[in-house]
Amino acid sequence: MPRPDVATFLDRFVRPLVAGGEVHVSRPLTSVDLARFEADLGSATVALVAVDEARTEVLAELVARPPALVLDADELALAVGLHDALVLAHPDADGTLVTDGMRRKIAAAALRMVSQPLSRDRTRVLARHALLHNLFDLGRADVTVSWWTGRARFLGQKPPLRLRAWKGVRRVREEVARAGFDELLATPDVAPVIASLLRRTPLTQLLGVSALAPPLHWEDAVFLLRDAELARAVAYAAIRPDEPRAQIAAPARMAAAFEQMLERSPPVADVRAVAAFLSHIAALLAMAEAHLTSPAARSPLLSAVLGGGPGAGRPRGLAAFFALPVALDRVAPRLGAPPGLAAEAAWQRRWLAFKSQATELVGQPLIDSLVARLGRHLGEVAAVAPAAPALTPS
Repeated sequence: MPRPDVATFLDRFVRPLVAGGEVHVSRPLTSVDLARFEADLGSATVALVAVDEARTEVLAELVARPPALVLDADELALAVGLHDALVLAHPDADGTLVTDGMRRKIAAAALRMVSQPLSRDRTRVLARHALLHNLFDLGRADVTVSWWTGRARFLGQKPPLRLRAWKGVRRVREEVARAGFDELLATPDVAPVIASLLRRTPLTQLLGVSALAPPLHWEDAVFLLRDAELARAVAYAAIRPDEPRAQIAAPARMAAAFEQMLERSPPVADVRAVAAFLSHIAALLAMAEAHLTSPAARSPLLSAVLGGGPGAGRPRGLAAFFALPVALDRVAPRLGAPPGLAAEAAWQRRWLAFKSQATELVGQPLIDSLVARLGRHLGEVAAVAPAAPALTPS
């Protein structure tokens, strides 16, 4: 197989990765290929501009003024590393053309490529997210073709026309199944690569949700909450209108990560920022119920996701998420009171009713435990430190 050139890689893999479409995976790319791609970037102007225009369109839906983007060497390395991770999910890599030893080498090489330096630079953070924002939506269409004398399965590949000919006579049937992120990128040999990759793009990790996504580490992402525009985007993405159990998936995951954060020794300012942000999301969910006939009416959301009791298969972090605003009232009240609620009497009554119902459903013991854990971080400063910035509900 001829060595791919950087223009082809950008056109067939990177651009559809950003803009959507068929992402083409070829043979594993090596560090030599990556170095050659970097050296040849300047000669792939057309493909490079197409990628950066697609990334700008992605960011235009996220921020008011997207920064000027030029695909950099570290972003190219992230893309090549993801490509090689997908090679391991390619049908030809499933024990036929690629041995176990080769799989380990491919995974190790991909891990090295995605292990770029962490960054808190706003432009770089946005550029990486624009490149990888579709990561959780990657999938593979698997087609099974059956006919009167047999059947064949094509993983991520189109069946040849000869097998689909004479459908009526040969009784040809086609069945399409989709392998998603969990099946492609959460396997044991690929998961470490994706975990390292997502650490380099924390905005992608906050804006996207997958049940088998690597755990969120707030220490890597808390700086985003100090950018009002990005924090607002994350908050609204977290409460997307959906079926209740799907709607609370992102807040529960964030709260689970916050609980893990409390077990470590993070800076107090970081604890305050995350606590205020999660309270803000809870308030937005409460305000979404402001249309109820009475401010004290039972919350449909709380009843749906907490009504089954503690043993009802709740996602990790869910109870802590709803308990947090109540616990903050006792430890650091300003963090648990998003600005703007008190100015509107109906909103304030709904917020108080929401927290009261949450207390009833999660139970006082959990709230007391959370108060104790928060107190170890916030108790000495709650009375004097300013509250972390929060967003006024709109």
